[in-house]
Amino acid sequence: MLDRNEIRKIDANVVREIGWKIANYMRGIAPADPQLNFVLAYLAYVAVTNEIDNIDDLLSFVEDKISEQRAMFAKEIARDNIEIAIQLSKTFSEKDLLAYLFVFPREGAGKLVGEYGTPESLSKLALRVLDVKEKESVADFGSGAGDFITLATEGREKNPFYGIELNTYSYEISKIRTELFANNIELELGDMFAVSMDRKFDKIFSNYPFGMRLIRLQTGSDYIDDLHKRMPEIKKATSSDWIFNSLIFDHLTDSGKAVVIMTNGSTWNSIDQKIREFFIRSGYIEAVISLPTKLFEYTNIPTTMLVLSKGNKEVRLIDATSLCEQGRRQNIITDDNIEHIISLLKEDGDETITVDLKTLQNNEFVLNPSRYLEKTANIEDGVEFGSLMKRITRGAPLRASDLDEMVSEEPTDTQYLMLANIQNGMISEDLPYLKELDSKLDKYCIGSKNLLLSKNGAPFKVAVAEVEDGRKILGNGNLFIIELDEDKVNPYFLKAFFDSEVGTAVLKSIAVGATIPNISAESLKKLIVPLPSMEKQNEIANMYQAKQDEIKVLQIKIQKAQNDLRGIFGEVK
Repeated sequence: MLDRNEIRKIDANVVREIGWKIANYMRGIAPADPQLNFVLAYLAYVAVTNEIDNIDDLLSFVEDKISEQRAMFAKEIARDNIEIAIQLSKTFSEKDLLAYLFVFPREGAGKLVGEYGTPESLSKLALRVLDVKEKESVADFGSGAGDFITLATEGREKNPFYGIELNTYSYEISKIRTELFANNIELELGDMFAVSMDRKFDKIFSNYPFGMRLIRLQTGSDYIDDLHKRMPEIKKATSSDWIFNSLIFDHLTDSGKAVVIMTNGSTWNSIDQKIREFFIRSGYIEAVISLPTKLFEYTNIPTTMLVLSKGNKEVRLIDATSLCEQGRRQNIITDDNIEHIISLLKEDGDETITVDLKTLQNNEFVLNPSRYLEKTANIEDGVEFGSLMKRITRGAPLRASDLDEMVSEEPTDTQYLMLANIQNGMISEDLPYLKELDSKLDKYCIGSKNLLLSKNGAPFKVAVAEVEDGRKILGNGNLFIIELDEDKVNPYFLKAFFDSEVGTAVLKSIAVGATIPNISAESLKKLIVPLPSMEKQNEIANMYQAKQDEIKVLQIKIQKAQNDLRGIFGEVK
């Protein structure tokens, strides 16, 4: 077993030099590929340690002395570049090559390679949170290139480790790294959903794939079917984050603890509210840590560290979004940052809060710390909302009896919009019709591209109106009707902002009233909203509208399918 502490002492410049040499040997034949670089460094290490100095002997050794799967992996990745491995073996020492394999640099790797790795600083934080004790069993579900598990084994020779990875290339890389730097790891190539449910671990880590939906999760169908029986609330749109979380939790011992890395959206979106409620009511969530952005080179998706264990009556929420060292391409959680985050798990402060079930229930079981911490959201390029308004008014203050007299049974060019007609941020196309409108009510009518915001009740509803020429839509008194200066701001950009977790938090921050929260026009005008360049606004707005259009198409398909269901009984004779 090689001394990893000695490997760590090797100058980082040596590691960089190996990468430069490979790039120089390639002479621009192909873009930088960390997998190729790793295989070439590994083959160079094999050549050095076995005194091989030519391609033919190296190929013969690979075919005769290592496993068939690894031989296929090495030859598939290296292809016609094996000569480079021989050149490396004549330039660098065994320790130099080991240092490269230990670090496995992936700068510029992009999504295809980067998504199978976990940044070292994140692995260090996870280890501190897990607090692995002597002889405890440790698992890494979706172990990727072995970043977490190889780090975790340092100084823990008496602990049994287990890792499972579905991607063949990542598995082989992790297998090589663990063979060189640890001997107490059992690695398996396969699907984490196929791991026997009888197998339990004291500590589990998982950095599973981000942003998947249950409908796209092709594996684990048996487990998901069983999960449906336990949690009927699970739908096809449910984030796979919570399916992974459930699987990992089911492999914990009674006193065990798990740390998972998930997307921020799954901690607060309405789609996952029911499954979050299940986890919280069951006492499965110990802590939630909102992480800094740009921790992963291949994505800027905001991420959250979730701590799972059993018997929790409260949830500790930590905002660690600013606890990092800023980098040009990638941010790093320093050792000092890690110690500060660990202290926040135990001590109160501006960046942490403990919330009980009732508080979580009153907040739609949202698990994003920004919802509960009384601090101003950091909004870049912020301006007062009032500076973007041409006009803000309430809808018509009509009594129910007045409205009943105005309703028309026949279609007219005037319709009426109530809060109930706004669902999932979109206005229903089946608004009630009204008879001829008194001119005194014209000022309560909604214009095209007006931003609509509910005054009372949480969560607050937001929509953008599209009104055809020659038609009128009268707004309900519980709505704010906001005419925006479209030379300054795209209405759909603001809609996207208010639908985000930050937007939800800033609206909540100006609401008053415990039983029925409400917002005043004056506080709305003073609210700080982002105002980036119009180019960026339009880009976000276009993406938002495209996603809304996709939802509308899906809703039409669902409605058609439901109608078809009603006719099935009569079709069979």
